[in-house]
Amino acid sequence: MNSTDSFARDDGDRDRDQACNECRRRKARCDKTLPECGPCKRNRRHCLYERHSRTPLTRKYLTQVEEQLRRSQAQLARAEQRVQAAEARVRQLETAQGDDAPSPHEDVANTRGTADQPPIEVALEGPPSGPADFSWDEQSQESGPAETDAASTHTHTSPGEDERVVDGMASLTVDESEAGYLGVASGAAMLRLLLPDAQQSSRKAPPTSSFSTTTPDNGHWLYTDLWDSLDLGVVDLDAAINGYFGLYHISYPIVEEHTFRAQYAQVIPRPNGRSWHSLAFMIAAIGHYTTATGPADTDRKLFMAAKSNLSIESLEIGNITLVQTLTLMSNYLQKRNKPNSGYNYLGLALHMAIGLGLHKEFNHWDITPLNMEIRRRVWWSMFVFNIGAAVTFGRPLAWPNKNVEVHLPLNIPDRALTNLSRTAPSEADHVTTFSAVIMQSKFHILTNDIYTKVISMPFPAATELIRLDDTVIDRWQSSVPDWYRRGATVPAQFATSHAIMWWRLSNFRIIMYRPYVIRRVLQARSQDMDNAVPASVQEAYARCLREAEMSIDAISTFWASSPPTRMSAWYALYFLFQASLIPCVCLRNEPTSPSSASWRAQIRRTTHTMQLLSSINPSAQDCLNILQRLCGPFLQSESLGQDAHVLATSAGDLLEHATEESPQTQINNVYSMMWPNANDAEADVLMQGGLWSEFLPDVDDSGQPQPSGPNVYSDSQFAWG
Repeated sequence: MNSTDSFARDDGDRDRDQACNECRRRKARCDKTLPECGPCKRNRRHCLYERHSRTPLTRKYLTQVEEQLRRSQAQLARAEQRVQAAEARVRQLETAQGDDAPSPHEDVANTRGTADQPPIEVALEGPPSGPADFSWDEQSQESGPAETDAASTHTHTSPGEDERVVDGMASLTVDESEAGYLGVASGAAMLRLLLPDAQQSSRKAPPTSSFSTTTPDNGHWLYTDLWDSLDLGVVDLDAAINGYFGLYHISYPIVEEHTFRAQYAQVIPRPNGRSWHSLAFMIAAIGHYTTATGPADTDRKLFMAAKSNLSIESLEIGNITLVQTLTLMSNYLQKRNKPNSGYNYLGLALHMAIGLGLHKEFNHWDITPLNMEIRRRVWWSMFVFNIGAAVTFGRPLAWPNKNVEVHLPLNIPDRALTNLSRTAPSEADHVTTFSAVIMQSKFHILTNDIYTKVISMPFPAATELIRLDDTVIDRWQSSVPDWYRRGATVPAQFATSHAIMWWRLSNFRIIMYRPYVIRRVLQARSQDMDNAVPASVQEAYARCLREAEMSIDAISTFWASSPPTRMSAWYALYFLFQASLIPCVCLRNEPTSPSSASWRAQIRRTTHTMQLLSSINPSAQDCLNILQRLCGPFLQSESLGQDAHVLATSAGDLLEHATEESPQTQINNVYSMMWPNANDAEADVLMQGGLWSEFLPDVDDSGQPQPSGPNVYSDSQFAWG
């Protein structure tokens, strides 16, 4: 042991036996309690131990200080160089502008020509540097490795010591290879303008930490520390992954199949460490869930294995693998009846995607066509997930509706674009793996404004909804090629994704018009309004009923003729139940209507299909029970059970009078069925106090007309709040 180490050890021993500064000054007894001794605490004195301000005089510590000093000096030198380069750049720009400025003696009319002179090119934003793809790694040593194991994680330094210039003010960064996407409003944009040469030189050394391929090896094909406890050895991972790409991938091509399969087979490196393993387990989990033909629990184990590869520190790293993983987790959790958890995962994925610049494309970008398409597919798959979740839950859109500058994916065959391709192929005129996400994205791009109106107050007038339907939605329908139109014959592997798109359209129209159905049927109980209802309201009512009937027919026909899977069962049940509520509420309130026979037929067909669905999707039985409770008495007495003696006639005939429930009770019930995942707070937003009484101005709580006010209403009176 050298003398320096001995001195440091002895000094540390003395520190542990030393009284605090205040007790030493007063020559008082100190109990040496940390962080504040007893006498100082009792007398409210400032307690300070001198050893807190001392540093260890060890060779290791001195080496660390020397290294910090070296880095600080290097950073200072680079900063001075940047200042000098920036000053030179400013002088250059001033000189260029001065040379182009018009002479004060020139004719004023000629000064307009300055607007036509070639602009000076400025690089306020640009593509990411090299292959980094806007990925970032902001892990500190204290955070611990989230993406890689300790052996493969590069050495981190404490805050302020990192040689990379990445700052929370987004003002010091020239190269974005480790800083994520920084747009034109950031301070870095101005710095890039002033220091274009620095940006160019920095592209020569892209970071590697976010792309480490080393992962802890537990002797299995995919890594998880839960392998044995979850008994994953008996799971056929290959079959689950094949199932994912054979069904789910066709609707949501968020992962490039051939690249992933090469990584899975270890033909090419697996990027992003444990994040990639998490993605692989998520693909297997969704593949197992969506292709199962009966209730199973294996997918839950695979999801737990995926989660085991992530931690809170994973959010200190940004790469496209994590975006894909979080997005798939979100959709899986929604299908596994954890909608709010999935909603949170989707928010994380969106923010990370924006941080990676997935919403942008750039001129002169040195990126392969395949990598560009991968970015597009990830972004637009996230888009349809996000909008779909918002509509399902009746929540405001949380997606940026402006400043998105990324093209839709190309409608090309899977093998038309490879990593060796240098130009993008021409689009196909037939269904491909990417057709579904393209069609759904176009649909939501056009209809998001309609949805925003529908969930806002006051509710749109029927005339406005019909106009939007006939212009906006019809414009989307007219843009759909013949090979993807409703009723078109598509190859079997694309049948589910094609059918879901058209179920989604009918559901959207049902959401648009169903408030008019509710008002119409509840008011029809108390008065004959056929001659008083405006034509636009009549049309809104008719359109909603028509779309509901089309949905019930289409979904029932599809389920009867297609191979059953849990994916198709999930979507079929969701859209079928939403559609069935329309004839249900009509029949309950107008059982003697000329349309009642049609409503009964629709409900009977719905219940039959739900019985078939229940063998795969247990939630179908819950939906079936609700429909039987609501409409059983209006269908046939044999299906009523213990309530038959109350609601059916003594002869067992069909119930031919309207339900005795008040309009308010029915509204409350219908609301909970229309938005089953909404909580009380959301109900308050959509149904603020007195809202439904204003929505039904001529009907009191007993269903009878109010004595005051006219018995007719106009289209403009239909307003929420």
